[in-house]
Amino acid sequence: MKSLAVLFIFQYNVFISTETRRDLLMVPNWLKRSLVVLISILTFGMVTPQDLLADQPKNDSQSSKSFSSIQSEPVLTEAVLETVSKDEVVKQLMEEAQAITSAKIGERLMPRIERDFQTVILPKMEETISDVLDDFSAEELEYIAISSAIGKGDGERIFHIKNELTGEDVLCFHVRRDHPPLEGYSFNFHYHTHEDQFESHHMLANVYWGKDTPAKFGSKMVH
Repeated sequence: MKSLAVLFIFQYNVFISTETRRDLLMVPNWLKRSLVVLISILTFGMVTPQDLLADQPKNDSQSSKSFSSIQSEPVLTEAVLETVSKDEVVKQLMEEAQAITSAKIGERLMPRIERDFQTVILPKMEETISDVLDDFSAEELEYIAISSAIGKGDGERIFHIKNELTGEDVLCFHVRRDHPPLEGYSFNFHYHTHEDQFESHHMLANVYWGKDTPAKFGSKMVH
């Protein structure tokens, strides 16, 4: 097994150039950890990445200095690579929000209100999410996600956005079916926010349906 480890070291030094090592330093931490495990498995635990670096030729001083200078820099680079931007978080949340809200409204309701859904509700949802997330740091943004408990049936709940680190809700998106006396039906899309302890209803849109009774939320087309 020792000979196998030596052979692995030799092949590593022959085929991995200084430029390649520089690229390896740029990879995320989770991938580095995977490589450590893989190298340990392939060499039966006898070789680690530190062992490989320790076996560099001693007469290659210039290469060693270059590699040493690169090795001292990766902290900032890794931090930049691993930071999640607010725009990325909002984009991911909106992809999920659109799918969940469409399912909540249902196939029977969507055709009549789809224009308002696309041009009013979704843009205001995105604007609201973006505004609220302005108060969160880059580190906190990594824990912002849509709750797994999404709204089903005829209740108001569509979905909630929560901070998975604290387990607390950040935003709650709801829809309510209204029917004022002598008027037609409408759908009131609104949200609640942690900024006021979820006390107020904040309007997204009030979408008129008509005087005929709409189907229940989530209803599917009958084929």
